[in-house]
Amino acid sequence: MHSGPQREIIGEREILRESHDPETIRYRDSEINTLTTLLSPTLGGGITETALIHGPPGSGKTCTTTAVLEEIETQHSVPTATVNCWKDHTPSRALYTIVESLVGDTAYDREQTPESVLLDAVEDAITEPTILFLDEADKLVEDDILRDLYEIDDVRLLFAANNRHQVVGDLEHRVYSRIGTAQDIEFEKYHDYQLVQILEDRMVAAKVNPEIVPDEAVEGIADAAGRDARKAIATLRNALDIVLIDDAECVTDPIIERARQKAEVDIARLRISSLTDQQTAVLKVLADIEPATSGTIYDEYERRIDDPSVSRTVRGWLSTKFPQYNLVTILEDEHPQEYELTAAAREIVE
Repeated sequence: MHSGPQREIIGEREILRESHDPETIRYRDSEINTLTTLLSPTLGGGITETALIHGPPGSGKTCTTTAVLEEIETQHSVPTATVNCWKDHTPSRALYTIVESLVGDTAYDREQTPESVLLDAVEDAITEPTILFLDEADKLVEDDILRDLYEIDDVRLLFAANNRHQVVGDLEHRVYSRIGTAQDIEFEKYHDYQLVQILEDRMVAAKVNPEIVPDEAVEGIADAAGRDARKAIATLRNALDIVLIDDAECVTDPIIERARQKAEVDIARLRISSLTDQQTAVLKVLADIEPATSGTIYDEYERRIDDPSVSRTVRGWLSTKFPQYNLVTILEDEHPQEYELTAAAREIVE
């Protein structure tokens, strides 16, 4: 045991937050080059009109794109605005964020200002080619905003999502005809050896005592993360917290397992906090009746909600969006197919 206040485990804990942008982007050279070519005003045919970044959670889409946009803005003075559509999933909230990013403080209200007024404000703010990055674009509750933004002169749209189909697959024809042919940039899952390097970079930057996390522990964390960088970093941070709380000598396999479970709950809590009221209602229904088929879930959800989403939309959440974010498990061996909450989601919803 190592009791006493003088023990040093980590120097800068904030660097181990998943939201921290690393100084070096590892193993994404090809994606960076593609994005730079598409977004630079001096390369190729100038800034592309639309581009779609897609890949699984934790594959580096956001941090890579953010780094490229910062470079484009710095080197070429191209205005940019970023919207996190998990957080700002309604048209009004997304438009408000764009206005705020482009002009600074405004007299508008994120919740109360009419959408049409905010759209006019966005149009007034854009007087030259401007890149709008809609991260988690598939979380927008209405896709008309994509058409409205696309129709503004000088707007260049950049989307990011887990799956290309989730952004363009269900678009109305009038929207798809303009956006459905966006340039594709695909991000694949990291390999374990790549996650090891990413974790080692974070440990050095955060001034983690290397004796606390031996090489085999770093490899164990990478393996436990399922090729998801976000989960790997959260597991490392939680493992260090457990070492400190338990006054353990170093990170061990049992500590990694506890840290992995805690990381999954932390990530699930963040995801659930950003869901729409309708999506949260579906999870609460599932918590009460699981395991259940999509039909049974929808019937109960429809009974509880005054203005429910259509059955097709709810099935999409259950079969695609919720599983991708480790909120719902599909019981594929059951006929008809059934769904249940993951352990991490259940801990939060119940």
